[in-house]
Amino acid sequence: MIVLNPKTLSTFFDKYKKILFFLFLTFSIISLGMIILIDNDYYQGVSFKIMFIHVPAAWLSLILFGIMGTVSIIGLVFKSPISFIIARAISPIGLLMSITVLITGSIWGYLTWGTFWVWDARLTSMLILTFIYLGHFMLLNSFEHFQKSDFAASILAVIGLVNLPVVKFSVNWWTTLHQGASVFKIGGPSLSGIYLTTLMISFFCILILCLYWIINIFVTITETRRYERRKLFNE
Repeated sequence: MIVLNPKTLSTFFDKYKKILFFLFLTFSIISLGMIILIDNDYYQGVSFKIMFIHVPAAWLSLILFGIMGTVSIIGLVFKSPISFIIARAISPIGLLMSITVLITGSIWGYLTWGTFWVWDARLTSMLILTFIYLGHFMLLNSFEHFQKSDFAASILAVIGLVNLPVVKFSVNWWTTLHQGASVFKIGGPSLSGIYLTTLMISFFCILILCLYWIINIFVTITETRRYERRKLFNE
C-alpha cells in the first residue's frame, strides 16, 4: 500500500467498478427476495427483518473504521499519500453506515422494547463512534489545504480505534439491553439455516455497495488532486 501509486490504483478501480455494481445488483435482488420470503419471527413478527440491514451496517461501520484507522497510521508513519486518500474515501461511507445502524436500531428497538433509545453500553459506544466518524469527516473539510486536513483527521482516526473494542465487547463487559453476538461468538452462531444465509448475503450486498461508493470517491479524489497539481505547475 505504501509504494502503490494513487494514479495506478485509481485506474485499476475505475476499470473494475462496473463489475462491482453488477455484483451489487445481483446480490440485492437475491437478498431482497430472501428477506421478503423468509418467515416472520415468532416473537418479533416482521420487525425482526430490520436485522438484515442493521447487523450488516453495524459490522461495516466497525470494519471500515478499523481500516480507516489502520491506513491513517500508515499515512502518518510513512507519509503515504494513498493511505490518506483511502481514509478520506472511507470516511463518509463509514459515517453513513453508523447513522444507518442508529436509525435502524432505534426503529427495531421501539418495535421490540417499546423505546427508541436507552443509554446502555452498546448504544452509547456506537453513538460515540458515529460522532468520531462525523468529526473525522468535518476535519477533512475544515482546512484549506488537504495535507493539514489529512493529518488532523488521521490523528482523530487513530485515537478513535480505542472505541472499537468497546463497541464490539460492550455486551460482554457490561449488562446491556442490547442482545449479545449472534454470529461471531465462541461455540458458533446462534442463527442457523436460512436466517444466517440471508444475513450473510445481505452483508455482502451492502459490502459491495460500500466498496463501489468508496472506489468512486477514491477515483474522484485522485483525479481532483491530479488536476490541482497540473494547474499549480502550469501556473
